[in-house]
Amino acid sequence: MVEIMINCAVIGEGSVISIIIEDWKTVALLKKAIKDEKPNKIKCDAKDLQLFLTKKGDGKWLDEAAAEAAALDWRGNSQGFEPMGPSLWLKNAKHFGENFQPGKDQIHVLVLDSRLQLRCDFRY
Repeated sequence: MVEIMINCAVIGEGSVISIIIEDWKTVALLKKAIKDEKPNKIKCDAKDLQLFLTKKGDGKWLDEAAAEAAALDWRGNSQGFEPMGPSLWLKNAKHFGENFQPGKDQIHVLVLDSRLQLRCDFRY
C-alpha cells in the first residue's frame, strides 16, 4: 500500500483539490474522496462525477493554468483528455502506474460535476 497525492482541478470552479489516497484504490473511490472533500460545492453523487486524466502524449501533466483553460465540448467531454474508468485501480498503467510521483505545479485529474453537463445539454 502506497499513498499518493493527486491534484484535481474542478472544471467550472477554478479550484484545485489535493487528494491523498492509496494507489490500490479504484477511480470510483477517488470520486468519493473528491466528493467528500467538497460536499458543499459538488452536489451530484460521487458516481456521477466524470474524471479525466491530464497526462499528455509526451508523458507530461498539465499545469494549473492549462487546467483552467481546458475546453469542454457541448456534451461535457473534456477534449483531448482520457476519461478514467471507475473500476480501474489508480496504479493501473493506464492511469498513474506503479511508481507515480507527483511533481511541482501539476494537475493530474480534471473533475466534471455532472450538473455542468446537464446545463450544457439544455442549451443545445
